[in-house]
Amino acid sequence: MSHLMSKIRYDFIHELPLIRLYAILYIAGVFLGVLGVILSFDDLSNIPAEIFSQNEKIEYISIFIQHFFCFLILYILGLTIVGLPFLPFFPLYKGFSIGVILSVVIISNGLRGFFLGIPAFGLQNLISLILGYFICISSARLSISFFELLRNRGKHSALYREFLNHTYRFLIITPFLLLLSVWQWKMVPVIIELF
Repeated sequence: MSHLMSKIRYDFIHELPLIRLYAILYIAGVFLGVLGVILSFDDLSNIPAEIFSQNEKIEYISIFIQHFFCFLILYILGLTIVGLPFLPFFPLYKGFSIGVILSVVIISNGLRGFFLGIPAFGLQNLISLILGYFICISSARLSISFFELLRNRGKHSALYREFLNHTYRFLIITPFLLLLSVWQWKMVPVIIELF
């Protein structure tokens, strides 16, 4: 157990610059989302009703497909050489979406909207962000392995190992996407009714 903890600690310290970059991109996305809402403040009269009514009508399968498709794109980006430049858009997108949703909820409901919006929308966004980090890092490593192999600096065995790791991470993330979809399907409408 201590060997596993030391490996996790080593990996965390080794990936700390990537974690920081990922966090900076997410925060930049939140800032852009809030800024977008502030700049379009006049057009927000019907947005809260649309957000709240959509969540009550959406079925579980469509929620899961939406989450699964997003992560499938991240998985496929790792299978290409040109996928690496597109990976930073995931934390930007997640930050932008939570920035927009929480801003609209806070503007329409005040401080109460903040305290209800965090568990309703923030929790699922945070879990999706953490899961996305693991698949983005895996995609980046696989994409780099493809690039190194094309430059005759990599080995087929390293590429195959990265591909297996990438596929395993995607398969491990899938049950969490199921749970995330259950949260959005069942719990978010209950929390929204408190608004």
